[in-house]
Amino acid sequence: MDELVGRMRLRGPQALPLDGWDRASVWGWDDTTGSLYAHLWHNTHDPSGPPAIRIEPGDYTPTITVLPTLAQYIAMAVACNPWKVLTILDRAVDQYEDQDQGTADDEAGTVVTMTEGHDVWWPPNFGSPGKRPA
Repeated sequence: MDELVGRMRLRGPQALPLDGWDRASVWGWDDTTGSLYAHLWHNTHDPSGPPAIRIEPGDYTPTITVLPTLAQYIAMAVACNPWKVLTILDRAVDQYEDQDQGTADDEAGTVVTMTEGHDVWWPPNFGSPGKRPA
């Protein structure tokens, strides 16, 4: 399974910020079907009603387990460039990761320890302590 899909399984339904469809449309992972899905409402439609477009496994759609396939289905449904849709889906996953990772004061970083009696010369070909350039 695609690594991005694995991360999406933990998130639940996510907004789909696609121009003209961004008010109520969602996408995510359905554990029951073992597939990605998208429920699309055009911005002019009532979001309390059923979605205008459902992309999920069924009689004519196989299980969707990778984001490029979901992006292609969405693009065909809304007459959009599939690369644009894939970029939107990827950014949504990346945004989630950035929020999860954050920056904490106790996170590991680069630690440099200097021991007495040793010198660090940079660049390495700069010379030895006995032959320093003037």
